[in-house]
Amino acid sequence: MKNLKFDYDFTAFYAQNDPETQFFEAHKNRFGTDNDFVFMSIENDPSIFETDFLKKVAAFVAELGEDSLVKNVACLTNMSEYVKTPYSRLAINVPYLNICDTCDYYNDSLRIFSRPEIEAFFINQDATGMMVRIDHLEYLSKKKCDYLKQSIDQLIEKYGFEKYHLAGRAIGQSYYVDIMKFETLFFIGLSFILIILFLYIAFKSWWGIWLPLLIVSFSMLWIIGFMAAIDAPINIVLTVLPSIMFVVAMSDVIHLVSKYIEELRLGTPKNKAVIRAYKEVGFATLLTSVTTAIGFLSLLTVPMQAIKVFGIYTALGVLFAFFLAYTLLPALLILVKPPPLTEKKITQNFWYKKLHASFLFIIRNKLKLFWVFVLFIGVGIMGMLKVQNNYFLLEDLKEDNFMRQQFTYFDKAYMGLRPFELSVELVDSNKTIFDYEVLRSINRIDSFLESDYGLNQTFSLAKVFKIANRIEHAGQSKYYQFPNEAATAGFLKTLLKLKDKSMLGALVDSSQHYTRISSTMGDIGKIEADKKTLRLHQFIKSEIDSTLIRTQITGTGHILDTNMASISFNLTLGLLMAILIVSLLMGFLYKNLKMVLIALVPNILPLLFLAAILGYLGIDLKVSTAIIFTIAFGIAVDDTIHFMSKFKLELNKGKPFLYALKRTYLSTGRAIILTTLIICAGFLLLLFSDFLGTFYIGLLISLTLVFALLADLVLLPVLILLFYGKKS
Repeated sequence: MKNLKFDYDFTAFYAQNDPETQFFEAHKNRFGTDNDFVFMSIENDPSIFETDFLKKVAAFVAELGEDSLVKNVACLTNMSEYVKTPYSRLAINVPYLNICDTCDYYNDSLRIFSRPEIEAFFINQDATGMMVRIDHLEYLSKKKCDYLKQSIDQLIEKYGFEKYHLAGRAIGQSYYVDIMKFETLFFIGLSFILIILFLYIAFKSWWGIWLPLLIVSFSMLWIIGFMAAIDAPINIVLTVLPSIMFVVAMSDVIHLVSKYIEELRLGTPKNKAVIRAYKEVGFATLLTSVTTAIGFLSLLTVPMQAIKVFGIYTALGVLFAFFLAYTLLPALLILVKPPPLTEKKITQNFWYKKLHASFLFIIRNKLKLFWVFVLFIGVGIMGMLKVQNNYFLLEDLKEDNFMRQQFTYFDKAYMGLRPFELSVELVDSNKTIFDYEVLRSINRIDSFLESDYGLNQTFSLAKVFKIANRIEHAGQSKYYQFPNEAATAGFLKTLLKLKDKSMLGALVDSSQHYTRISSTMGDIGKIEADKKTLRLHQFIKSEIDSTLIRTQITGTGHILDTNMASISFNLTLGLLMAILIVSLLMGFLYKNLKMVLIALVPNILPLLFLAAILGYLGIDLKVSTAIIFTIAFGIAVDDTIHFMSKFKLELNKGKPFLYALKRTYLSTGRAIILTTLIICAGFLLLLFSDFLGTFYIGLLISLTLVFALLADLVLLPVLILLFYGKKS
């Protein structure tokens, strides 16, 4: 476990082998990544136009630019523009800020706010904050992200900046991984405390605490140790692994130990009590472990590496827990002395009294209860239809989280941090990307993106020629417009003669068949982004010559949105496969189609209930909430299998139908209630998480399992009585 690693990588949520993902990879190869930067805003009251402040920022920027992990630092203090005057044929390089001359601050501010490529990107609206854009090396590891963050923090402290904001992938990755480390250890510790509490309440003896605790501990140790041994890191989804291992392992132990104690209470000798417990509950435990593992393995249908890894290791952990429950647990039960049973009589009487009354109520009101559940189905379907498929880049952080507030600040004060990329491909091989008709088309798209799509500013070839036109006319703002064909040809010759080709290299690929329109925007969510994208497609289709250029939206934000659109289908497919496999197992157990259908209904209804919660509460369907359906089904089906397996055993013993159902209800009811309470308590621990996705997993699975408990203890007996027990 000491070698366990943690990882937070956005690319793990890209759909593998998806055409959109493959296109984005090709786009990155042409132009570089769109997410390897850090935004820093430094604030000063009442204005940034103060000499001492600007000198400190200039020194800070210069020193930061010398860092080996930093490629470039851009800020108003080190930026300039070219201006061509009537008195010179050559353009003069003029800094945006003349830091040492306070008399020029007024004119400098007027010029800065008249430059669209600067305003709203490097300075906020009230001139109290200025942006420092730090472009760092691509694909920095967690360790190097920490080094970069440490370097920035040290310089901030050195220059005494008190009001500042930081955001970017390198900052977010470092923060996320630190939180994941803390929460993994936190949930393990909290799980053990909760285990001890519940086991003492359930068994009222230290024997009933340390024995199950040992099985759960070994289960956690094995799966986490196994991941560390094969160098598999914990990702943001796998932070819930300790909680899942806790509930799965504990469920197996509770059912087996409860039956063992029941046999001891009936006077069965210790060794025979162990044998009977495993004979009656063991096969059901095997089935529940297999079906739970199948539920998690159904996540392999999702084409996201992070989700696939989650499915594989949780399924493996379930099998580890079952193996220990079948080997170590019976060995311990035989080796140690049986627990004292005198204190258990009150508890047993309580359970049998309540469950007996509950069973009689179900028999007398089976038709009424059936129609109540039918009503719930109708309400659930209405709620399910309200569910929306939406996604935000920062969806995993709560609203009041410090890191989310940092990112939100840039959305409001500047242009935002969500990358936008539009690839433009040349179709007509007889032309070049610098052909005037091609550039005019790019300019029209560029203008649409700013006027209708909602981008504050873009980086494109059209912008380069607009700026060149303004330079040619002494920097007058009214000439910030796309030039005519003759002027464009002249500007192009000048650009191609420049020694520094970095600007053109960032916009045009080596073949000169591709260019890009790049920008950033606020974290508006998938639904709003889809609306904007639809308008853009309609504009391009109606206004741009498709025989000239071909466009495609790409970039980190778009790829994640696209993946979210397909995740519902993939998870639904995986869930249907899991239901089919569980149905086959049920069919193998009962060899009766009617009983298979009866057993499936109480496990499908909780999923409908979960969808209704999402719809009525306005919780979006996304990665973190979508996988809940699979987890909930895999765990909820366990209680049904235990109930149906016990019922079959009672019938095989030759007991009458109604008596067999009663014995099943009284025998398994207590274990089902206990395991559900423990599982819910285990998942409710996740409410303490800083990750909103983890929070929802804990809350929604707990609510779903409570409904599954009601379905197993109320609806399942009703269905058996109404549709299976008529002949009997």
